[in-house]
Amino acid sequence: MLPPSLKSIYQQYKTDTDSVATWLATTAKAHGYDSAKGSSKTGKSPASGGRRGRSTRKQGKAPSLPASSASAAGTRHVVAIKDFEPMAAHLAGIDAVHVPDHVTLALERVIWVRKAFSEKLIASGARPNRASDSRHSFFVGVLENVRARLQPFMNANIFNVGKVHKVSAKKSPHPFRNMFAVLDVYTPSKAFMDAPDVAVPPASRTEYAVEDENSWEDAVFALVSLLDDYDRLTKHVKSLWSRYAAGDLDLAAVAVATNAAFDLARSMEDEIKPVLSNFGGPDTLLTAYFIATSAASGINVLDKERPGDPFNLEAYDRAQLCLVNSLTIVTSWAAIASPSSVLDSYNGKYGWYNEGVEDPASPPRARWRQDMAVLLELFDYLHILSSSFGGGSLIEDEMTRGIGELVYGCEDGGDMPLWLAWAAQIHLDILRSLGKNCGRGLDDMRQESLRIKRMMLHVPETSPERRAVLKAATSWDKDPIVKIRAQLKGLGIPQDDKRYTEFQFLRRNPIHCGLLIHNMRATLHRSGVQYAAPSGGLLSTVQLYHALREEKLFPEELVWEDLETLWKMQGNPTFFVGKPPADLEGYFRNYCLSIGVSVSNWAPNRRKGAPSVNTENRRNMKFMGWSSLFMAERLAPARARPALSSDRIEEILMEGRRHQFKDGKAHIQPEMREQAKELERETIKLSPADLIERLAFDIHAEIPAITFDYFTMHDTAWALLAELKEEFTQLVGVEFLQYVPQEDKLPFVVGFVFSTAAGREGVGIGGKREGRGELLMTAAAVVGVFLANGRGSLIKDQAGAIVKAEDVADLKVDGVDQWDMLQRGIERQSQAMGGLRGIDYCR
Repeated sequence: MLPPSLKSIYQQYKTDTDSVATWLATTAKAHGYDSAKGSSKTGKSPASGGRRGRSTRKQGKAPSLPASSASAAGTRHVVAIKDFEPMAAHLAGIDAVHVPDHVTLALERVIWVRKAFSEKLIASGARPNRASDSRHSFFVGVLENVRARLQPFMNANIFNVGKVHKVSAKKSPHPFRNMFAVLDVYTPSKAFMDAPDVAVPPASRTEYAVEDENSWEDAVFALVSLLDDYDRLTKHVKSLWSRYAAGDLDLAAVAVATNAAFDLARSMEDEIKPVLSNFGGPDTLLTAYFIATSAASGINVLDKERPGDPFNLEAYDRAQLCLVNSLTIVTSWAAIASPSSVLDSYNGKYGWYNEGVEDPASPPRARWRQDMAVLLELFDYLHILSSSFGGGSLIEDEMTRGIGELVYGCEDGGDMPLWLAWAAQIHLDILRSLGKNCGRGLDDMRQESLRIKRMMLHVPETSPERRAVLKAATSWDKDPIVKIRAQLKGLGIPQDDKRYTEFQFLRRNPIHCGLLIHNMRATLHRSGVQYAAPSGGLLSTVQLYHALREEKLFPEELVWEDLETLWKMQGNPTFFVGKPPADLEGYFRNYCLSIGVSVSNWAPNRRKGAPSVNTENRRNMKFMGWSSLFMAERLAPARARPALSSDRIEEILMEGRRHQFKDGKAHIQPEMREQAKELERETIKLSPADLIERLAFDIHAEIPAITFDYFTMHDTAWALLAELKEEFTQLVGVEFLQYVPQEDKLPFVVGFVFSTAAGREGVGIGGKREGRGELLMTAAAVVGVFLANGRGSLIKDQAGAIVKAEDVADLKVDGVDQWDMLQRGIERQSQAMGGLRGIDYCR
């Protein structure tokens, strides 16, 4: 069972009712209650399903979560409401019964919430039909009778109703604030959760749940709970963007968290869809509720000033707060969008968005027209990216995915998705908050692209890792929307060249810019580790640097800052077996163990011969920034994946912390075992909105790890090994080359240094001679000059520098532009099918 803090508000409410049902059913049965008198249904607990999506593409190996902590499916009994009171009456006759505090709290809270919500609902002007009202009153009445019968067996003052009344009486201009205030009892804070923490028994394989009320009021309660969750998410998302604007948070971290919030909002809506479906779905129910509550405030939303108005624009502010504005725009665009025409669904009827005229004090009509212009233009661009034309895109954000599902019929049923309307409103809020600086996201994305391109300047062009990095870094060097428009114009399809300027989509979509940055960085890190790890160059260089430091063979002020940064990030287990050694024999043995030579080679009675190998000893470089890499995998276009529920976000955050304690073989590092154990004892006490904020902070904290330049680090170390080889060849003679016969054996230079210093002729030779320290001294001299020339801080010195386009003018990009490949394919298909209009753009 999830901690209450991880659940949506409606989930917490349902947990309360199910908790009461479970305790009544199990306790009554244990005390001889005849369950045959009750009504129940049994079946398997529903498993959480993955998202329905388009055809999947081949997946590479991605960071994956461990098996879910959810219990395996078991028997589920549905307890009829009418059976509650008979069970309570049976238990009331048993002196030994005591009602646990968590059951008392749940019962009291449900009664108070439903009664208070009903009162607020009637006061708002929304009135249920008589049958629905009767069903609701019956349920509350049953619960009150249960409480009355079990009152003698409950502890007092478990639920402080007076404090909740005081808080819920606070006034707010929000049209749903009075409703939201009732739900504050499900806010995980001391101000509202004034009952002591109690241990809830672990869930058994036999589950009990209350039968569905199927009442209009329950549906409205679920809807308002969802809107309250969205309101809390909104506050946290806005706070993240304010921190970005102030320079306190990175754009990629904020964008990833915002996109995750959209995904979470979808998951929350999916939870309550069955409840709302009997009353027209979320869009129909929301519209009806908006009309009724506006009328109670003296606004007839159907009294339109002009025939083309969506409603009485006097209600604009109310409509914005309860998502009716953005929902209306989503619905309007969906009505004109077509799978067979991906461009220019919007004809400019409401004007075009002007970044310089946004004014919160503008009259409602002006703001409404700007909302329409912003979102209708945006949806057209998202439609392109969600179609076959967008097949060259390396990422797919949640809004693009949602628009694609809306157009191509992947959404279940015909309801307009409320989560998409909320995401659209967030997009509007972000644009308004950034104002004329909305193009800052595009500037950040371009600078990150240039920075990563500079890292590739000296990487061999034949490297597949270089190719992968440049594919990500150059994906938006040219605006694909401009290219698509030019392509269509060349095929004879008219285009309005004035309505779209180059990079307009990215300039007005900082979320997408941030996600592009995140994809670049994740690709840089994955590819960098894959580039640097196999050769063993960094392992041997770290070991040599450590030995020279340990032996104090060059001045303290000579520090290889870049290498020490890598070493600190990766940890000792990436470079050493056990603790770093502290003597000549230890350097040699640890080097041998680290490359896979077995410890049995040093047994006293071992015979001479070829050394035995133990591959388990070989060191592995590990991927850093686990949470960042996991979230990057979720951005892959058209990839099927589970919905991002709050418990899944919590798993991502926890797994990211676990990986900080692991080595390259996914084992807990010995020196971190106690910290790892402490982590497993942590209790999550964050709300869904707080989890989104924590995700942003974790992604931000991982940026140094995933942006570290493994390419330069490897190549710098490799250059040092090459210099050592040359120096040793001159010192020892050409016979030295038998130990390093070719370029890919350069790491053996360090092995030779250690073996001679320890008096060894080589691994597997039992004899030991007097150590020869001249090679170690020579290595110290070479490394000392290397560092004195400033080659130990190349990465650090470049980290904060602004990169200009001319700095990477000589960069050669090997490969074909993915957008060009796509357009040529579309053109060939168009010609074969007699014109572009005959193409099916569905994926």
